[in-house]
This record gives sequence, C-alpha cells and structure tokens, in this order.
Amino acid sequence: MCNIHQIITKNIAKEFLPRRPDIAHKYDFGHILIIAGSKHYTGAAILATIGALVSGCGVISLAVPENIYPYLISRVDPEIIVLSLPSTKEGTFAISSLDIIINYIDTKKVNTICIGCGISTNQETKIFVNNLVKILTSSYSNIAKEISILIDADGFSLLEIEGKKIKSIHPNNSSEKSIILTPHMGEYKKLLNIQNEKWNKKPSSIRDFDFCQEVQEFAKINNLVLVLKSAITIISDGEYVFKTNTPNSALAKAGSGDILAGLISGLIYQVKLYNKTLINYSALLKSAVLAVYLQQTSAELSKQIKTEFTIKPSELTNFIAEVIKEITK
Repeated sequence: MCNIHQIITKNIAKEFLPRRPDIAHKYDFGHILIIAGSKHYTGAAILATIGALVSGCGVISLAVPENIYPYLISRVDPEIIVLSLPSTKEGTFAISSLDIIINYIDTKKVNTICIGCGISTNQETKIFVNNLVKILTSSYSNIAKEISILIDADGFSLLEIEGKKIKSIHPNNSSEKSIILTPHMGEYKKLLNIQNEKWNKKPSSIRDFDFCQEVQEFAKINNLVLVLKSAITIISDGEYVFKTNTPNSALAKAGSGDILAGLISGLIYQVKLYNKTLINYSALLKSAVLAVYLQQTSAELSKQIKTEFTIKPSELTNFIAEVIKEITK
C-alpha cells in the first residue's frame, strides 16, 4: 500500500491558497497563454479558459489554429484575448506557429503556458509542441526562467520520451519546478507503454490506486510536477506526494481535465507571489493540489443540487466560489 502520501484536505487547500493584495493590477495576478483546440476539439479550448477564469488570473490569452478562430471567437467569454495561429490542412497547429508564440510570450508579459487541451496528435503539431517545450526549458532562452508550463492531454501524448525520461525537456538544476504534466491514467500508460497487470487492472476500490511511488519517481526523474488524474488523483514533485480519497463520478466526463488544466494554470503565478508555507513546497505543486481540491469539492457540492448524472464539467466552476469561501472561514 502507498504510505508516502498526504491526503488533500480542506486545511491543506487553505494553506496553499494565495493571499491576494487589494492594491494591485491585473498583471500582478499573472498572464496565462492557453494553446489549445483543433478542428475536431474546439470545446477543449473553451473549457480551459473557463477553468482559468475562475482561478483569479489577471489576463488570459487563448491561441487557436486559424481555421477554428471564426467559430471560437463568438463562443469564448469576452474577457479572453484570442489569437489566430497558422494551421495545418487538418486543422491543427502548424510548425510556423512557433515563432509567433515565442514573440507573444516575450512581448506580452506571459508567465504561464497551458498547452495540449484538444490539440490533436497530428505529427506536425507534435514537432511544434516539442520544439516549444525545448525552447522554453532551455538554459539559453532569455525567457525560460520566467515561464511555467502546464502540458495536458494531447500535449502530453505528443511528448518525445525515452524510457521514463522526456527528451524535449532540457535539464534544469533549479530547485523551483517549471513544468507540470496533467495526464489521465490512459494517456500516461500509453506514452510510457506500460503493460504490467497492476496498471491495467480495472480498479474496484480506492486501494487499487496504489501508484504513489511510480508518480513520485517519474516526477523526480524529469524534475517536474506530475498530476496523474483518475478516480483517485495523485500529485508529486518528486519529493512530496499528495492524493485525493473521494472518488466522484461527476468528474468522469469529457471536459473535466480541460477545466482543471485552466484552473491550475491560472493559480500558478498567484501562488508563486502570494503564498508562503512553512515547508518550501514548489509553487506548481501547491497550485495543482489546490486546484484539484477546488474541483473535487465543487463536484461534491454539485451532486447535492444537480446529481452526478446531470452536472456538466463547465457548471462545476459555478461552485468554486462557495468552496473558496468555506476554506477561508
């Protein structure tokens, strides 16, 4: 059994919540750039922005392939800045998007990237994703030290990997993590080509989610934060391990992960600036733990009103304000 973890509780969430100053401007709370969507997955981009909007983030930009821009611009919230980038003939991000993205990050005070939601597994898009990650994590980049990167869903599936080592992430000796990966169990098993029975057995109880050591090891090898999503979610930075213990089928719906990716991304810069803890946890670790608690507890509240059958992932964010009020009492 896993005995190295902490269960995520209300008190931990309260400890990790940013203390926002009243005298501030929007860039004090971060500018995140969400790189998401493709021809067949337009909703993922919208859902990621919904998660970011309820995080308290100061500025949110959304980059999408140009062929879905006309459709998305009329559907996203008016607070979102929407960028149109070159697309492949299949309606995904083209390699030529790379220079535009780098310039935007460099000139628009972007400090957090959220990439991967619904971007597809197109081969040209794979080159785009891995090259972007290489540039942003390179010690030779002028902007690398300022950028946190969350890689979710298709973005995770496109990463180049050898064994358990992600090839596109350059070694970083900094004690502060800059990368957070948020795959669900299926994406993680597929990328790492995991075949053993423990991972492939259909779980029947929370005792079957005994993957703490594996999550911790992968995070340590790659010097990042890993959020392994499942009915029981496990989070580690390679040293500390946090785990949920309240499975909820209200979250077992397409779109929940996109919401969570946006929520974590929006919290990162705020946690970096406005949260201090006695233990020097990584800001990315604290942001992930806090966001998972907010979403999980919102799902619990939603069950009481709409049931786990009828609640939509996008509606869960309506309950986050109540969760924050409760943990700040």
